[in-house]
Amino acid sequence: MDYLGLALYAEGPTDYSFLCPLLARLCEDLCTRDAAHPVEVSEVLRLDHPRAADEASRAERIVLAGREASDAWRILFIHADGAGDPESKRREQAQPAIDRLYQEHAETRLGVAVVPVRETEAWAIVDGDALRSVFGTSMTDQALGLPSTAGVTEGTPDPKALLNTAFNATHPSGQRRRRGVSPMLNALGEQVSLPRLRELAAFALLENELRQALRRLSIVK
Repeated sequence: MDYLGLALYAEGPTDYSFLCPLLARLCEDLCTRDAAHPVEVSEVLRLDHPRAADEASRAERIVLAGREASDAWRILFIHADGAGDPESKRREQAQPAIDRLYQEHAETRLGVAVVPVRETEAWAIVDGDALRSVFGTSMTDQALGLPSTAGVTEGTPDPKALLNTAFNATHPSGQRRRRGVSPMLNALGEQVSLPRLRELAAFALLENELRQALRRLSIVK
């Protein structure tokens, strides 16, 4: 049996909460369908750089974080919000680290970019059924204020605000209201539909890049 260790370097704590379970699920799905042999997929390790590297470039911080945990991963996901220009953000915020990781590890460990068009929250609002399950409501997509199609979702200028709007539409109260939607992002990452996500261009790019990396590691055919 092959073992696939995963790690993530993300921009913030809410990104880790949502992306860690989602990226593990995506790897499990690809390996279940396309691996030549059974694969044990790890949980996604949250990486952070050494404090001494705070002033270093982002690429250097990611390389140092990956180096400290190199025994734990074969795929290192590098997240950066696209902020409306995902190609530029990928080129500036992810590709330099991917190139550095390749120089250091060659084909034994690889970096994979995770770059939503704007923010990760766009991926959290693409599946109304997952939101209803996590929020504990039967409200329709329209009542929650969700976009009507995947294309509209990806083009939403402020997906984080839409996610909060959907949460507030359920009229949370007490501690649930005070804590907000952030504690629910992990559950959303566990439940959001992969087929729905695959309708989003940025997620499709991630899946394609991940598949290529898994193929280079001889994990999938």
